[in-house]
Amino acid sequence: MSYNPGYYPPQGGAYPPPQNGYPPPPEQPQSYGGYHANDYYQPQQQPPPPPQETYYPPPPAQDFSSGNGGDFKGAKQYNRQPKFRDLWAAVLFLAQFALFVVMAALFIKSLPSSAFKHSGNLRYTKDFYSWPTMIMWLCVLLVSIVFSLIYLGLMQMFAGQMLVISFWFAVVSMIGTGVYYLAAKIWFAGGIMLIFGVLYALMWFSWRHRIPFSKLVLEVVCHITRRFPSTITTSVAFLVLQAAYSAFWSLAFAGSFKHMEQYQSCTTHTDRNGRQYQSCSNVKQILAWVFMVFSFYWTSSVILNVLHTTISGTFATFYFFEGSPQGYPTKHVTLSSLKRAMTNSFGSICFGSLVVAIIQTLRAIVRAIRSQGDDNLATQLLACCADCILGCIEAIVEFFNKYAYVEIAVYGKPFMQAAKDTWVLIKDRGVDALINDCLIGNVLQMGAFLCAAVVALVAWLYITITKPEYNTTGSYTAPIIIAAFILAMSMFMVLLKCIDSGAATTFVCLAEDPDAMARNNPRLFAMVRETYPQVVRGVHAMDGF
Repeated sequence: MSYNPGYYPPQGGAYPPPQNGYPPPPEQPQSYGGYHANDYYQPQQQPPPPPQETYYPPPPAQDFSSGNGGDFKGAKQYNRQPKFRDLWAAVLFLAQFALFVVMAALFIKSLPSSAFKHSGNLRYTKDFYSWPTMIMWLCVLLVSIVFSLIYLGLMQMFAGQMLVISFWFAVVSMIGTGVYYLAAKIWFAGGIMLIFGVLYALMWFSWRHRIPFSKLVLEVVCHITRRFPSTITTSVAFLVLQAAYSAFWSLAFAGSFKHMEQYQSCTTHTDRNGRQYQSCSNVKQILAWVFMVFSFYWTSSVILNVLHTTISGTFATFYFFEGSPQGYPTKHVTLSSLKRAMTNSFGSICFGSLVVAIIQTLRAIVRAIRSQGDDNLATQLLACCADCILGCIEAIVEFFNKYAYVEIAVYGKPFMQAAKDTWVLIKDRGVDALINDCLIGNVLQMGAFLCAAVVALVAWLYITITKPEYNTTGSYTAPIIIAAFILAMSMFMVLLKCIDSGAATTFVCLAEDPDAMARNNPRLFAMVRETYPQVVRGVHAMDGF
């Protein structure tokens, strides 16, 4: 019978139950992805373990298509027809996106008639919304993609060196920024940055022991991306999709200024001196802006999280089935994972993204209030506190969502159940120690900053060489450079999502089923068992999610 495309990889029940302790690492050097166990990590010598039963490989391949799962204990729970989870969230998302498309079509029609007319000369461009400007943003996109791919290659070839360089790059950046502020006579900010730079440098002595573990995790993740290059091509495809959506949203937002003028209402007032003045308001325009900002945050979050869930499903399939007798359950692993993310799990992705989008929209409103320059000290203080609180909540929610989506990708759970299980996974199994000790995030942050700096330089060179008429006074130079910097940084993180998602999936799957790690990568398992013994106990005997 044919393979069920909705199959989610089983957890510990799919393999022999844990015995009296885990088997010791093999005595012979293990080869994995082109490197050997004795290259840079040697576990500490310990007394031989007590006698135990022989560790047998997983049972022979079973017929999963029948739905009974053979003798696997976890088959009835995980190997079944998938269900559509959180369907209401998917319907709500599609409804808001349809409303946005209708509004965007009306707003874009309000752009100047001369917009996007090709004049045949890059220099004589009077309108910002023109083909030369679109060419500039296309260059920004291409340079970001090329730089990100080059950086990904460097990470795969020089994992350990990149970890060390990224740490000291952060130190130099903070100290350099502090020196710049002091030179500009911004004493307080300069002093703070210098202090943080020195303290960060001193942390090297407590952080350097994390490098072997982070290096091994990074090499494992990079090996899987080479094993499944479709993870990289999928990231590029989603990057282009996100860039196209952002451009479409920007045009619609720009056109909203002109289109919503018709709803403006003005009232004439007379002050105590007898002078008349007008006060104007446009409630419909404000509501339209709030909705567009909310729609942008929600849609962008859904795009990124669909990519994250797709890559997590691919890594989890490798984790559970690499080296097993039954082999992979599908020929096209990444495509199958994408299909699940876009169908059965799409509602759960929309649900989790909705929570983050609401928080981000509230922060945008608070920031708009702060930017109005109100002289009322109490208002500014309350807005600042609200922004800080919302920022902390957003960071916490995004942190848990990141690992909840891994649960969704692997097991097809609804969002609330995945969030609860993520809390148990992180707090009760010590996965937070793995996350805190992994320095891969530093490497990605350094790459994002370098990519943004290079792309911002390209944007500056383009606008300096072409000298468009709309920038004769130079008023557009700074906004374009800042926008190029931010866009390049976000695009880099999208393209390198294969690394970030792969590391997160490795941690979750390790805690879910340590036996699989002991089978397909004994080196990483030995290091984790020695340093984080609480993680390899295995979890998740949940029934009836």
